[in-house]
Amino acid sequence: MKKENILQTLSFLALKMENSETILLEAVAPNSIAHLDHALTRQNDSAIHKEFSKTEICEIVKKLEDVAKFLGISTIQAVIMMVAFCNKFQDNYIDWNDVHKFFNVKSMVLLPLKKEFDRLVSGKFLKRAGKRHSEYYDIEQKVVDSVMNEHPFDPCILKEARLDRYKFVNEISDLIELRSDDEISTSDLFERSYEMEQQNNTLTFVQNVKKLNLETKDRVLFYEICDDFLAHGETGINCTLKDMYSNPSTRFRIAKELMDEKQILQKLDLVILLRDTIFSDSNLTLTEKGKQLFLEEDFELFAKSKNRDQKTIYPEDIQEKSLFYDEELSRQLNLLKENLQEERFSELQKRLEEQSLPKGVAAIFHGQPGTGKTETAMQIAKATGRAVCHVDIASSKSCWFGESEKLIKRIFTDYAGLCKKSPLKPILLFNEADALFSKRKDSISSNVAQTENAIQNIILEEMEKQDGILIATTNLIDNLDRAFERRFLFKIRFNNPTVEAKQSIWKSKLSWLSENESRILAERYNFSGGEIDNIVRKVIMDEVLNGIHPDMQFVEELCRYEKIGNKETNFIGFRK
Repeated sequence: MKKENILQTLSFLALKMENSETILLEAVAPNSIAHLDHALTRQNDSAIHKEFSKTEICEIVKKLEDVAKFLGISTIQAVIMMVAFCNKFQDNYIDWNDVHKFFNVKSMVLLPLKKEFDRLVSGKFLKRAGKRHSEYYDIEQKVVDSVMNEHPFDPCILKEARLDRYKFVNEISDLIELRSDDEISTSDLFERSYEMEQQNNTLTFVQNVKKLNLETKDRVLFYEICDDFLAHGETGINCTLKDMYSNPSTRFRIAKELMDEKQILQKLDLVILLRDTIFSDSNLTLTEKGKQLFLEEDFELFAKSKNRDQKTIYPEDIQEKSLFYDEELSRQLNLLKENLQEERFSELQKRLEEQSLPKGVAAIFHGQPGTGKTETAMQIAKATGRAVCHVDIASSKSCWFGESEKLIKRIFTDYAGLCKKSPLKPILLFNEADALFSKRKDSISSNVAQTENAIQNIILEEMEKQDGILIATTNLIDNLDRAFERRFLFKIRFNNPTVEAKQSIWKSKLSWLSENESRILAERYNFSGGEIDNIVRKVIMDEVLNGIHPDMQFVEELCRYEKIGNKETNFIGFRK
């Protein structure tokens, strides 16, 4: 077909069909949406034949068939595209009301055409003009180019453009937006989503989701969670269900399933519930399994670039160290360490569950700085073969209102995901925990106080339900809120080491010291293990500079001026 012929065809149809109510009446009135050519060529004395002769009717049918064949669409859809091109050439977009205006008919007459209009949108012949929620549409540029360049259009071009899992879930999300705007019904949403799956059945992602034998409604919800994961990281339950379902009772039933964690996507470990705070709706996000299903080969790349609120340290990367404790502290730590050995830990959790008691184990190490709290947690992890998820307290607080709560929630969500995929449950370590676990403030005083109280409420709730291992350390136990006290199964105090322990530390760090010298240092200076480490580091620096071990006098000089309060001299610790 030559260029002038396709344009002339569209012009001819527009001229003949504009304001022609009668030519549409018999075409679209049947519920079955009979083909337009069949309606036009029926031999009867209806009103349609009073306005058009049989020759004119046949000519209209032929022109519509030409447009349909040229664009690769149905005859009914060719009627809608003819209206769209009329608006296009007048520099206007098109919406459903434009179809009404073109034919000058009541809405009910054209109602059977609405589904075909929606199919043109989902098929990408018509695209939203401007914003995603816009009610106006424009003709896809590839379709316009095909008409202007006299090349019959291949609809496969539009299908190929969608063969990408990220675009696919975004298209499903667009359909949900149509449902939210009441442009389509919930049944239309599921039907058209199913059609999109059929059109994109070569996608590995779609194939793998289909293998799960989910109902269409559950697949659509999963696709929406995937799309939101890319855009926002999580999906609001109430707003998403409101977008998908017009029936409140259906929304409430599904919301209850999700809140009770009994929905099929949760049972398959594809999504996880992020419970609400006083600032936000309850949200859903993908689990590690869900991310792997959706992201496929991009999963590792995404994992490396995600938020680093917590750093995973594996047992093989923890350097083994000898630590020295007094008898009581050693007894308490051994009890904790023995119960974290996997065989005993599994049995412990089983017994606790039978008694309807919380399965998680939480411990707080408190005491003076430098007494070995953090290092002890690391050594317990190494001894029990467990990784450590080290929480970065500073990055867990945001200056943006409401963001800190989400960051804290994400810490526990990520930890829960890591627990599920790890052979041994890792240890979640909050170092300097008083920054988060401090006493709650009067919420009336400031927005900051409200935020900090909300954070503590989240932590308290998560500690109550977590079934892993949490260890917190603090130098300021008196700043801890009392509500946290019962959440810690083990409350272990680290005092400064005894004389015997200090002597062992000195001897282990500086093996060239005699028994008498190490004893003198232990008795004379009330140091923590961390302070002894500081002196040892300066001794090693001196050894590097001078090539020999320093004498006892030099070591004692370093000891006398380790404490900041000593102002007797400006000595900085090195020999001239």
